[in-house]
Amino acid sequence: MSLIDEFVDHLRLTPTAPDVFSGYSRFTSSRGHVFGGQVLGQAISAVGQTVDGKLCHALSCQFLRGGNFDLPIEYRVTRVRDGRSFSSRQVNAWQNGKELLRLEASFQVEAQGCTHQPAMPVVPPPEALPDMSSFKADFEALDRMNMYRFLVDDNVFEFRATDKPCYVETCNRPPLQQSWLRSRFPTPDDPVLQRAMLGYISDNNFMRTATLPHREELMQSGFQLATLNHSMWIHRTPDLDQWLLYDVHSSVACGQRGLVLGHMYTRDGVLVATVAQEGMIRPVDGEKGGLAFSEGN
Repeated sequence: MSLIDEFVDHLRLTPTAPDVFSGYSRFTSSRGHVFGGQVLGQAISAVGQTVDGKLCHALSCQFLRGGNFDLPIEYRVTRVRDGRSFSSRQVNAWQNGKELLRLEASFQVEAQGCTHQPAMPVVPPPEALPDMSSFKADFEALDRMNMYRFLVDDNVFEFRATDKPCYVETCNRPPLQQSWLRSRFPTPDDPVLQRAMLGYISDNNFMRTATLPHREELMQSGFQLATLNHSMWIHRTPDLDQWLLYDVHSSVACGQRGLVLGHMYTRDGVLVATVAQEGMIRPVDGEKGGLAFSEGN
């Protein structure tokens, strides 16, 4: 099975009962732990398969605990409401008798209306920026080759950042990241699956933005990242075969928590999605740093 076929398969899920789906884990940077974006993407896929004629435009979820990479995850969907224009769903992700994630989503019939949006930041085009493989020596120097393989060798997406990627940043800088992303392979023309893929990739390298002003301190002590909650508003169906700019900044960090906000734009400046996430940023003993549910964010 090709890399893109395997990726799509692990997001499609297997129905095991009415409104119940089973998923397996694939693509992780932390041995034994499930990537948070995977659980999010699979949850979006599960609820999307229970709604006809409407597309997910908003979702909010709570990450409750980490998952075991080697065990299946069960997604149980509740049909909260079906109206003429909007539908509501809830999905709970369970593994080995414990709840991993709780997500609520809203769906809408496609409609025309008033439009406005912020202007896309002016950044270099993706062709002018190095891809992630250009930083292999930095990953090796920091003993983060598991992360490198997750981002480059085993990833269907490619990334081109305007600054040094946060994964290998060791110096303090403002809490801002801007990077282009797209699939390296043609993706299915399926708006439900495209939304699941968008949810998956929205969690990638997101919360780490809040660590940028504190990299020198955190790199010295070691730190643990874990997503607490994640919200996304999907304004338009994405085309992940084309470059999207992910413009991310952190507005605040305090109490071992950080808040991060992001906008995704098409290359010609159309806003596709708005994302918000709060996560834990906990300094720990150096030997324990990075052993978190959402390692890879």
